[in-house]
Amino acid sequence: MKNPLLVLISESVRNWFQIFDIAERYCFGYDIFMKFCLLFLIFFISCYSPVYNLEIDGKAYLKKGKNELEGGKYKDAIFSLSAAEREFPLLGDYALLWLSDAYHETGNHKESLKTIRALLDRYPHSPLGEKARIREVKEAEEVSEENIQQIYESYIKDFPRDAEVKYSYALWLKKNGKEDTAKSVFKEIYLDAGSFSKMAYNELNSSDITVEDLIKRASNLMRAMNFKGAESALRSAMDRDDGRFKNKIVDNHGLSLCEQRRYCEAAEGYEKANRRYWQVRSLYRAGEKEAFNSALDELLKSGDKRAGPILVSVASDERREGRIKEAIKMYQNVVGKYPSETEDALWGIGWTYFLTGEYKKAADIFTNLYDTYNDTRYLYWKARSLEANGEDAFSIYRTIVDMGKESDFYSIMSYTKYKRSYEQSNIDKTQKFFGTATPIRENPIPPRENDRVEALFDLGLSKEALLELIYISKNTSSMEDLLYICSKFQELGEYKYLVRLAVKVPHIEELLRFRYPLAYWDVVEGLSEKYGTDPLLVLSVAREESRFDSKARSTAGALGLMQIIPGTAYRLDNNLKLGINGSHELLDVKNNLHLGIFYLRNLIGEFSSYSHALAAYNAGEETVRKWLRKGNYKSADEFIEDIPYSETRNYVKRVITTFFEYKRLSSIEDGMIKFSLEKL
Repeated sequence: MKNPLLVLISESVRNWFQIFDIAERYCFGYDIFMKFCLLFLIFFISCYSPVYNLEIDGKAYLKKGKNELEGGKYKDAIFSLSAAEREFPLLGDYALLWLSDAYHETGNHKESLKTIRALLDRYPHSPLGEKARIREVKEAEEVSEENIQQIYESYIKDFPRDAEVKYSYALWLKKNGKEDTAKSVFKEIYLDAGSFSKMAYNELNSSDITVEDLIKRASNLMRAMNFKGAESALRSAMDRDDGRFKNKIVDNHGLSLCEQRRYCEAAEGYEKANRRYWQVRSLYRAGEKEAFNSALDELLKSGDKRAGPILVSVASDERREGRIKEAIKMYQNVVGKYPSETEDALWGIGWTYFLTGEYKKAADIFTNLYDTYNDTRYLYWKARSLEANGEDAFSIYRTIVDMGKESDFYSIMSYTKYKRSYEQSNIDKTQKFFGTATPIRENPIPPRENDRVEALFDLGLSKEALLELIYISKNTSSMEDLLYICSKFQELGEYKYLVRLAVKVPHIEELLRFRYPLAYWDVVEGLSEKYGTDPLLVLSVAREESRFDSKARSTAGALGLMQIIPGTAYRLDNNLKLGINGSHELLDVKNNLHLGIFYLRNLIGEFSSYSHALAAYNAGEETVRKWLRKGNYKSADEFIEDIPYSETRNYVKRVITTFFEYKRLSSIEDGMIKFSLEKL
């Protein structure tokens, strides 16, 4: 193959000779001496000043070669990418990877393998390492290298979660007469319960799978949130078990049913296996009061110490039903008999006193809890108890805010309780009290080691730039690098990676804007204005629901940024007419936001409260209506703290905390945080 550098120089010289011929024809000729001088000048420029020009040409060759590869012009791509690798070493690993691809497409597997090994040798720390290793495996198999088994095993050792290569290895083993080893690999793939699991199972006999194997597969399925699949595997294990694994199978089978909210079925299975504790828990979740009370009596008679948390829940139910004395007595019984549950039981007593207006007793309990466990929640409710009792709690609220290294629900509630007092102070005092977000550079200066990213951006290779950024983000801790990477994630609109990186580091004001980005702002702002909803509240919901992952899926089947359940989406679309027919339409960013914002607007309209609406968004409207009918809440924080479902309670707290941070970011110019307790 011709040297691209020599080709480039020869083409330049040929072009200059053409220029001389034209000049000679129209300018009455040059003398020989003048021609010689000009030729020498061209030669001098070509020899001594190519570095900068060739780097630019090499960069252009890289882009040209990539386009030729994608366009199926493989021979042209080989020429261009060879030149790019020589002349633009900054991204030489990309040139070599694509060059290997081009050789592969022409059927020259030997040269493809040689090229990919050059990449691995010259760029040992490239983010393309895994892709290059996969290419090495495939090309080594194509040319039938003698050490192909070692290459496979080396790759699988370094990347054990790659089921595709593992499956290819098993097929290679089978093809080459190593059936026992192949069967072992196929079995491992099946038990891992990944994407190649079913294909691997087709290579096995049912006798190859033991009861223990089925239990292991079920555990992996549950880890992957495939509870239906886990249930099926455990039923098979149950049918084949000789009794040795009975308890383990029953426990896991019941768990798989509970995760599907099939609590009654789980309870039946636990009862048959005499797993009383798990039976009681399942009956409680099912709301089967009579059966629950009977099973609980049996559990208490057995002396099982795990009954403590269940009794705390029962005492809370007694209080909600208005049986205050019974609730207090039950909490006190837990403190006496189940020491490990003392904290939760004392909280229950204090909370019962607060809700029934015995604020002095509540304050004493919360003081004791804070002194013992140092949890801000107890200090906050001590302040609320004193305030409700007509005493001054300002200093406690201030202490809560001052002691927090970063915002949490209770410091925000403390700030909001006395917002008017802060607004009467000057901005400096407000900033000292809580702090406002520090503006950051819009475009941080890229560190020298990130030149590769800049080059990829210049070439319009955004996917490759993203790959590079993700790789760098895993191997840096410097603030300069973090700011640069975050700014680039934001520039690419890759908000899930942005937030994921920003929340990993300690709470630093410079990263606050990246922790709470204005994701998909044009869509959010437009739809929020249309439906009269605060766009920052919408962002807060999306951030806590999906961390801005537009493809997010939950165990309950919720989809997208706003985690919309398909059934809810179809119901809402009866009004919106977006044409939602399945998950594809629901995962569209604009559709998902449209449905979520419309739904949130409806909930706020019904409940006239952000906290109630957020709880309904998470737990369902009818559930919240029931809570509100039973409760007589005087304030938003009372309602939030008394939400029966811990998942929903924590969710509402997180969204409100995030909402506050977005409000804080929007207050940079005037230093005043516009956050109203009344709307909560």
